[in-house]
Amino acid sequence: MALELFHWFIIGFLLVLPILYELSGTFRYHAKFALYYACIFGIATVVCTYAWLRPGDVNNHWFILWAMNHVKNLFGIEVEIRGEENLKSEKPFILVINHQSSLDCIGMTQIWPKRCCCLVKNELKYAGPFGLAALLCGTVFINRLNKEKALDTMNKTVGDILERNIKLLVFPEGTRNHDGSMMPFKKGAFHIAVQAQIPIVPVVFSSFSEFYNKKDKKFTTGKFIITCMPSISTRGMTSNDVTDLSENVRKQMLETFNQTSFEATQNKLASKITNGTK
Repeated sequence: MALELFHWFIIGFLLVLPILYELSGTFRYHAKFALYYACIFGIATVVCTYAWLRPGDVNNHWFILWAMNHVKNLFGIEVEIRGEENLKSEKPFILVINHQSSLDCIGMTQIWPKRCCCLVKNELKYAGPFGLAALLCGTVFINRLNKEKALDTMNKTVGDILERNIKLLVFPEGTRNHDGSMMPFKKGAFHIAVQAQIPIVPVVFSSFSEFYNKKDKKFTTGKFIITCMPSISTRGMTSNDVTDLSENVRKQMLETFNQTSFEATQNKLASKITNGTK
């Protein structure tokens, strides 16, 4: 009897799901993010099955790049890329990107340079298959709560970048920013670039606000613009130049963010007007 009631409960639950999805924006938001994270962890699990053959090799990202392109299409996210030629280099550089949400993973994989890895907070190392896959792909984990350990990691990273000829992707804000702007930049990425005497390549993701808003529980289809800006040389710079360097890079990125976010908004409005007149 109990088993039969359970079966009917499951059937009823499955019948209600589509109704909730259509009627409740909040339910739809959480359902879509549940699917998104399921995709992320599914991809990570696959990576764990082959990447152990070459642990720490940045080339292990190949499946992630392929799979995330399909995830992008699944969720109806369009990406316009500008200045991609600025990422075409066989030499190391630091790639700095503004950070809005976990949906940044979609944008990152659209412009991922050859021989690239990420610098991320140490806590992600323990995020199940995601953390293990990241470790196997050569991700650099930094302990932000321990200044001494963080400094050791940065010093070691400088050597690894030059020795292994890799690019390093960093979110200089240090955490996600849902406020439609850019928070002050942490200086770690800029110290690494100056120590290694390698360029910085700023990359700007326009605002996701037209299709994503955490506060309003909105996650729809939409488009954003990725702008890969010209590289900024650090040749001849010292640690004394890091503050000015980080502030100048942030200023340039913020200007581009405001411009492209406005463009993306206007393009969507124009599309709505066009469709409305048909």
